[in-house]
Amino acid sequence: MFLEMFADEKIPTMLLKELGSLKMEGKEKVKDFNQRFISILNKFVMDTKPHDSITVYYYTSTLPTNIAQFTK
Repeated sequence: MFLEMFADEKIPTMLLKELGSLKMEGKEKVKDFNQRFISILNKFVMDTKPHDSITVYYYTSTLPTNIAQFTK
């Protein structure tokens, strides 16, 4: 009952919006950003996780341009 009331469950649409609005902060280390990105990605239920190509798109679009240019 407690978990049902206080679980951090979000619908896939909300999680996609959260991924889309995620940005790497000024002096944030890539390692720390990766942890934030992965923590959101891990909130998806297995059958609702976005396809790998969509995940890569979200990831590269959230990086600063000086880093993202090396990932494309």
